[in-house]
Amino acid sequence: MSLHILPADIIFEIIRNLRYNRKTLLQFLLTNKFFSKIVVSILWENPFKTCKTENSNKLIKFYVQTSNEEEINEIKKLFNREIESKKSKNGGKPLFFQYGSYLKEFQLEKIIKAIITWTEDFRNRRRHYYSEDETKKALICIMKLIMKQCQSLDLLEWNISFNNDSLLEIMQYKIKDLKELIINCYDNKSGFGDNYIKYFKERDNNIECFEYFKNYSKNISKLSIYYKNTWPDKNIKGFISFIESQNDLSNFIFDNENNNDEFKDLITSTLESSTNNLTKMMLNNVNFSNLSFDYIDKCINLEMLVLRHNKELKFDDMDLYSNFKNLKKLDLSYNDWSTEVTNLIIKKAGNGLFSLVIGEGDTEQAIINDGTLITLTKSCPNIKSLSFSKISNEKIDMIFSYLGDFKLVTLQISQAEAKGTIMNSKLLLNHINDGSFCILDLGKNDTYWSHYNDKRRNFDRLLREHNIILAAYKPKVIKM
Repeated sequence: MSLHILPADIIFEIIRNLRYNRKTLLQFLLTNKFFSKIVVSILWENPFKTCKTENSNKLIKFYVQTSNEEEINEIKKLFNREIESKKSKNGGKPLFFQYGSYLKEFQLEKIIKAIITWTEDFRNRRRHYYSEDETKKALICIMKLIMKQCQSLDLLEWNISFNNDSLLEIMQYKIKDLKELIINCYDNKSGFGDNYIKYFKERDNNIECFEYFKNYSKNISKLSIYYKNTWPDKNIKGFISFIESQNDLSNFIFDNENNNDEFKDLITSTLESSTNNLTKMMLNNVNFSNLSFDYIDKCINLEMLVLRHNKELKFDDMDLYSNFKNLKKLDLSYNDWSTEVTNLIIKKAGNGLFSLVIGEGDTEQAIINDGTLITLTKSCPNIKSLSFSKISNEKIDMIFSYLGDFKLVTLQISQAEAKGTIMNSKLLLNHINDGSFCILDLGKNDTYWSHYNDKRRNFDRLLREHNIILAAYKPKVIKM
């Protein structure tokens, strides 16, 4: 009887699903060249992501040694340092794989940190001080050779203050199939230990990164913006032109980390251009006094909506009659607005909603009360996963009194303070005995995690008897 051989694409997917199981994944390296090639392609998609910062200098060293002779000579001249290529070390024989060609994710911050680690390591061994200008030249030189070796990028993480025309010109041919773009807008310095890398443009450099993105990346599906500083007008105009050129943007994340107010054009241009395509959206730290909720209402195909740490959304400014048609997951955590606003958004979600994360804010108006839970039972009867990312301890029993109205699979609770445990709730114990849910996740403030005593042992035994899985709840983790 002959053995059936799986198709190559099936084998690739099987091995790819083991990407986070390093021990098993590395075993495939020794199987044969076919399996090794698959493993190498996975490991080198973004080697900087999994490598510890202190060891990342070895990656930079490898990239340098596998560059062509011209690039190696340029680095020799820049550092006044002898560098032997991998090919020379290998007796003139080529390497098994073109490792750099497998790079799929270019994360500017991580790569810059790795380069700095490499230059620092060399400086310490040679007792040589590199000026800021020399460091900058090294950054650009090595980033260019990394970009040259890769074939095509799926993910690009960029900083709008870091514009270098020669690097962007090399990059333009690598981003034609780009799927995810992450834009950071930090200060002109990025801290790494005691070192600072200045993100600034040459004075005679008028290049604008969004012009490149617009011309060469037309089909980005996921866009993330981490907004810390106000953007120059030039960048805002470039961004609007870029976003209008996109054909298939379905996932949008905007995090206004420093609560700057001048963000409206970035959000409205994105929502208006992708109204019919967006299926996932996350807005953090947004002041809705400058933004109408109507822009979100019009995204009729939303399946996931995350609104966290937002404020100034008024009930009277919202459309009372519009609804989300396809919303499956909703997260309303830590917002500083009234319960009427929260209840209306839940009502808009309707009976298609199966997952809700809700959490109280830091003000008296940003609370969860009976009205919120009544709205949930009436408007969203098909909820399967219910999570409380922040709830005051005295409201625990209020929550449990409504659990019988749902057929939950997952219940997650994170208490605002470490003042007790849900194990003391008779209502919860009744729901466990009734088989009201299958998964129970508890936040770190529940004193269940503090001591392993008889109460905890009895509680664990009860959960096992009813086949309920218990795990830690980390409400800050969001999967988009």
